[in-house]
Amino acid sequence: MNRLILAVALSLFSIVSSAQTKTSNKVLKLQDKIISTGDKKFEINADGFPKQIYNEDLSQHLLYEPMHFHFYSLPKSQEKFISNEFKVLTETVDSIVWIATSASANLKLTVKGKVFSNGLVEYRVKMAALKSIALSAINFHIPFEKSGSKYLAGLAQKTYERPDTVKWAQSDWKKIKPAFWIGDQSLGLYFRIKESSNWLKNYNGAMQINIKGSSMLTDIYASKITLNEADELNFDFNLILTPQPSEKNQLNFGRQFKLYERLDKNISKK
Repeated sequence: MNRLILAVALSLFSIVSSAQTKTSNKVLKLQDKIISTGDKKFEINADGFPKQIYNEDLSQHLLYEPMHFHFYSLPKSQEKFISNEFKVLTETVDSIVWIATSASANLKLTVKGKVFSNGLVEYRVKMAALKSIALSAINFHIPFEKSGSKYLAGLAQKTYERPDTVKWAQSDWKKIKPAFWIGDQSLGLYFRIKESSNWLKNYNGAMQINIKGSSMLTDIYASKITLNEADELNFDFNLILTPQPSEKNQLNFGRQFKLYERLDKNISKK
């Protein structure tokens, strides 16, 4: 029995040590809006949001298309945004900070991002009304490649094979954190919505993850939003660009998700 306990303990230590090694700090490099973090590459779009996430040799990518917003003034009528500015504010070997702005006739979007050398990315997004406007819905889309999103951890899921559909609602926030990891054996993404996101808290926000068209879509949304001129909404979230060891057992996925949660929590305190 003692040998069995020792074997299990050594196995768990190996799993956690492997995960810690793969999220350890790397030297950041930026070139043409592509940030290299050692074994991963993170490409930023003109609007400031993630355009693509690659492995080191660019042979695998995680997103079907860039992360993006939809602002609906009517069910089939959207605000059309034009990118105004993209600027890198600071660049060191440990972190890179950027800001981007874009605007439609009625709204201004300000996106500020910061990537750390351990693969964590902080996003702070402000949506400001240039005029009074009633929106039928706001949707934020994370379209994953179907081939690279076999596994899912978080959102109260009991197993790690991604189910056909996963749902979360703002009313669940105290019981179920809006945080998940999606990926496969070699590349993945941890995502968490922060409580400062009044866009979701004030308008009964929700999230659904399922196959839609050619992508495995994470759809984060709220509806019936009325803004007066100069009103602002916030959408704050964290990402962690993650590798995944080759072991496919459920214990490994669960423990790595807990590791990413701790990394997210520790960085967010700073």
